Amino acid sequence: MHIRLILLVAAMIAGLGAAILRLTRKKPETKLCVRCGALAMHGYSQTAESSPDDIVPLCVPCLLERLDEDYCTYDGRAVVIQPVAELPCYVFRPKDDWDEPLRSELDTLLAGLQNHCSSCTNPARYLWVNALEAGPIAKLPQKGITHTLLAPSSAHPISLCARCSVQRIARSIAGQEAGYVEVSGPRGGEDGLVTAIGY
Repeated sequence: MHIRLILLVAAMIAGLGAAILRLTRKKPETKLCVRCGALAMHGYSQTAESSPDDIVPLCVPCLLERLDEDYCTYDGRAVVIQPVAELPCYVFRPKDDWDEPLRSELDTLLAGLQNHCSSCTNPARYLWVNALEAGPIAKLPQKGITHTLLAPSSAHPISLCARCSVQRIARSIAGQEAGYVEVSGPRGGEDGLVTAIGY
């Protein structure tokens, strides 16, 4: 009899404790787009590796508007790796931010940039490289683009204008369930690389 009573009291205390934990547990913060107030999936920053205070939450349409502005006003040329969902950031880094082997490879790839976009014939400033998974992209800094993304399928980068680049980015992120902690578009005039990355 005493054992049943002790078990009953223990079960009630455990239930009460679980209820208190549920009520006091901090719920994940729902972020709203700073531009339109819709649910924000991504964080946008002016430059890669910004401080958390400089990363603003944006919904997908507002993010794409910002990226369209960044890509259209950028004065340099860039290799753009298709975004993949497994890495937390999708950012532009100028060529000087990379080690010499990757800088040299970017120069070689950008030398093959066609004058006109392969999709719409506007002036091309970007080389698009398809990517299906995060594994090869994570190895880019050590092994380069040619040996990770282009070699297995004998693929070639596609020359694109700013708008067609952003349209491809939009198609790639449309089906992703999770957002990027940080997204930044190309800025300035220095050639560079846009890629998913984990810091």
